[in-house]
Amino acid sequence: MDKVIKQLNPKDRILKTVERLFCEQGYLSTGINQIIAEAQVAKASFYQHFSSKEALILEYLENYHNAFGNLLKQLDKQHQEPGIKIEALFDALADSVQKGNFKGCIFLNISAEFSEPESKPRQLIAQCKTDLKEYTEKLVLGALPADTKPEVAQIKATAVYLLIEGALVDSRIYHDLWPFESGKAAMRQLLS
Repeated sequence: MDKVIKQLNPKDRILKTVERLFCEQGYLSTGINQIIAEAQVAKASFYQHFSSKEALILEYLENYHNAFGNLLKQLDKQHQEPGIKIEALFDALADSVQKGNFKGCIFLNISAEFSEPESKPRQLIAQCKTDLKEYTEKLVLGALPADTKPEVAQIKATAVYLLIEGALVDSRIYHDLWPFESGKAAMRQLLS
């Protein structure tokens, strides 16, 4: 365990540990006993903070979603033009993927492990993806010329969202950033 994680309180050590384990092994392959051992917390401490492994994944996903929301707020503060915000979003996601060693989008990775659409983790992930889709659509609609037909604008907005999602998937498959660059170039074409 690295020095920074050792200094965290038990709950945060658990969350930081599962961030790595869920990315490396997946949710289903990661057991509570492994989490407890690697976070160096007592079993009682784990259950004091999380009633179950599902409660842990839900809090982890919620924290990840909140961090992503903070990133979007930061982009909104840094950039005025909607088109520039979309480019900055592509860049921020590429940077995040690269820092995470191309392990992919945690939402997509975890959702693949929950086959039931009604499961709480899957519903939370769907809400997170909906938030990204709505944010992207808002920016695209703001970046298009005012005389763009509404049905064309909506198609372009959805296409840009799908470019982002495709870049997240392909960057993991190819272990490279070219999907973000290609997605950004395609987005520029759609908005011109």
